Amino acid sequence: MSEVDKWYRDYWARYHERIKLNVSLRAPCVSSSQDDELNEIQKIIFARAKNASRILDFGAGDNRVKRKFLAAGFKGSYETLDVSDTEKHTYSSLSEVTGKFDAIFCLEVIEHMSLNDYVDLMDEFGKLLNPGGFLVIGTPNALCVVPMWSLDTGHIQQYPLADLAADLVVRGFEVEAFRVWHGPWPKGIGKRLRLFINRGLCYILGVDYAHGIVVIGTKKVTLEDGGRPV
Repeated sequence: MSEVDKWYRDYWARYHERIKLNVSLRAPCVSSSQDDELNEIQKIIFARAKNASRILDFGAGDNRVKRKFLAAGFKGSYETLDVSDTEKHTYSSLSEVTGKFDAIFCLEVIEHMSLNDYVDLMDEFGKLLNPGGFLVIGTPNALCVVPMWSLDTGHIQQYPLADLAADLVVRGFEVEAFRVWHGPWPKGIGKRLRLFINRGLCYILGVDYAHGIVVIGTKKVTLEDGGRPV
């Protein structure tokens, strides 16, 4: 078996969903500045997860998002997982995690793993997430004019927006998507004009100026979960 065989087990189901999403999926562009407070995309995520009783942040890194959530008033249990020991984390391996979560964050992680590892990870997330819970996936934008290969030696896999969203749909999620501009929106006439020209050129060339994408999937409640048909 190859290193991508698991990805192709649902290929045709994902293919048909991708065709529909290429037409219907809307992904507004929001900013992701490195402020101490919640930035634009983090505010969107916080609004959906602020009432969660339990969050798992997979690949939490320096715990920046956790600190911002707690500072913004999050009252639930915010649990983190990361292989790095630079910061203190709740878990160092997914095998240590037990119970269910109302929200799972996986931000800037999947681009560092193979497709098969991605499939295994998503399978585990599906088991850990409560019905009606949120799964938030953030990764570089495969359509960005600045290739992700130029930013990090550890990047090994791209995920086109519609394909990633289609994978969540096939897995039983309702999805919404955002494109992410890294940094604050430019201020001043010169910088704003430069961004305007950048956007125009990207449109003409069929590429994107947004550096990243975020897909938020809401796990559907099924009859087996005690809910209504979906």
